Amino acid sequence: MVKEKFSIGVTEDARLIRTEVFMVEQGFKNEFDELDDEAWELVLYLDNVPVSTGRLEKIDPETYRIERVAVRKAYRDLQFGTYTMKFLMRKILEIGGHIALVHAQADKTAFYKKLGFKEVKDAEIIYDEGCPHVLMKKELRKKKY
Repeated sequence: MVKEKFSIGVTEDARLIRTEVFMVEQGFKNEFDELDDEAWELVLYLDNVPVSTGRLEKIDPETYRIERVAVRKAYRDLQFGTYTMKFLMRKILEIGGHIALVHAQADKTAFYKKLGFKEVKDAEIIYDEGCPHVLMKKELRKKKY
């Protein structure tokens, strides 16, 4: 059974997933930052095992950036990335937002496009520890996610 758990601030389960995916697998060194204390953090569980995570950074009352979306390797073929994004988009609507942004790793943009995100024209490519990230945006409507 899949369960969602939202919290303000990074939890140990979210820390575990982000460390495995971003630091061990992808080689990032600076995974954790000051936003970890104030951002909404989501962890999805399958049979009480933490399998995916993502966080929301408030940009303004209408706009939230989805960040740090990660799925543990053993669960990647089970749609947990999609589930994580849908739960995060639903949360944005619940807390009064309607615009979702994401700085997608350049090689992951197809995943976000399938979810309705579009690349922001003329947005600067951001390099996080040498990895190019593309700004993408989606306008959210009240509907079932």
